[in-house]
Amino acid sequence: MLQFTGQDMLSFIKGLLNGEACKAYLAKIKWQNGFTCSKCSHTKGCEKSRCNYYSCYYTESSAASTLFHKAKFGLQKHFYSL
Repeated sequence: MLQFTGQDMLSFIKGLLNGEACKAYLAKIKWQNGFTCSKCSHTKGCEKSRCNYYSCYYTESSAASTLFHKAKFGLQKHFYSL
């Protein structure tokens, strides 16, 4: 069984200086094995803008289908509250 080693909170927060850094972190985790469209499961997509992919006429954000989907305030505040 794999055990999560984690990191201390201060090191984690230093890497998340703004909302874009938070989106990039989510994208790295969400698509660690490459992009897969959650709507059609297609593995080919193009990067529309940073941390957003376009496939099958569907644009998917790195926050889509996660705990942070439709967040009422910025991702950085959400990360800090966890």
